[in-house]
Amino acid sequence: MKKPIAFLLAVLMIISLLITPTVSGAETILYGDADGDGEVTILDAACIQRHLVSVADVLIQEENIKAATVSGEDELSITDATLIQRFLAGLIDHFPAEETVTPTEPKRDTLVVVFSRTGNTKPLAQAAATYLDADLFEIEAAVPYTDADIAYYTNCRADREQRDPTARPAIANEVTDMAHYDTVVIAYPIWHGQAPKIIYTFLESYDLSGKTIIPFCTSASSPLGTSASNLHALSPDSTWKDGKRFSAGTSPATIEAWLREMGY
Repeated sequence: MKKPIAFLLAVLMIISLLITPTVSGAETILYGDADGDGEVTILDAACIQRHLVSVADVLIQEENIKAATVSGEDELSITDATLIQRFLAGLIDHFPAEETVTPTEPKRDTLVVVFSRTGNTKPLAQAAATYLDADLFEIEAAVPYTDADIAYYTNCRADREQRDPTARPAIANEVTDMAHYDTVVIAYPIWHGQAPKIIYTFLESYDLSGKTIIPFCTSASSPLGTSASNLHALSPDSTWKDGKRFSAGTSPATIEAWLREMGY
């Protein structure tokens, strides 16, 4: 039995001398070079075989394990020795470990943005963020709104801002990596039939081109009306989904059902 094996190894060794492998991979690895001598020969296949049975004098060095694992698997096996033999015999022209792996497209994320002066809108935004596994960003006014500021029909701050088409209240915080998100959910209360002007500030502060925007609002009685569609002009190159109005205290299950209806 030993003589046929020795003869086969000798034949494969001769073939290896006639073939000049040009195998290289990432990090300039010469796949198949198990013994680290700079070339791929039948000795590398034999080296792997003896390594697997723990022959002390031919154990493969740690730095050569990756080059020896030509199968692309996690661990060295007899398959690697067989593949080297097949390569040297001209039966294959490259090793599986050299095949280009198509990089996985990075996960694109969702951001839920909320402005909630009285706290009625925030729980709904939190429910959306939880369901979507999204980040939550709460808009903070640079000059916080007081109760007096939203005492409607008293010429309060909210009254004046909502009447003024140029009003853009300053925002104290910012989204640090808006480019990371491909979907933005915007949650806001209804003030005088429209989104608070601080929502306008937010939309004009970022380049949301190509992103999907999903608006929803909360109110005690006012409908969604044109509050969402009036925002479209602030980011015309975004894909706007139809908005929806919810009452304060809407259950998370209702928010989730609405998002599912839209395919989320």
